[in-house]
Amino acid sequence: EQSGVRIHQAYIGSCTGGRYHDLKMAAELLRGRKIAPGLRLLVSPASREIYNQCLREGILEVLAEAGATVLASSCGACLGIHSGTLADGEVCISTTNRNFIGRMGSKTSSVYLASPVTVAASALTGHITDPREI
Repeated sequence: EQSGVRIHQAYIGSCTGGRYHDLKMAAELLRGRKIAPGLRLLVSPASREIYNQCLREGILEVLAEAGATVLASSCGACLGIHSGTLADGEVCISTTNRNFIGRMGSKTSSVYLASPVTVAASALTGHITDPREI
């Protein structure tokens, strides 16, 4: 149980956590709400096809209105090579499937793995949050 851990970044995306259903569930929780001040919420659909489907259905609009930055489909944030690279001491909650030391950037950063709904809930509060609390 990691509830309460303060986060700097929330990431919903990549091949693991950026599927259509993942983005739709996150948007349902975030609809009409705003992410915590000072927090980065990054969203990267798993493919261009999923990006286009979510665009057509308004899912990306809901995420953006909540405060998310919608990125192109890529491995960038997951690999720590661009778009969401973590700085020293930063904490990210992520829908990706890897969290070894230095995976998303600095070797002193931390990455917690979670479901898209848990990541969305945590983005609202600024700390790791059980979505059933929202």
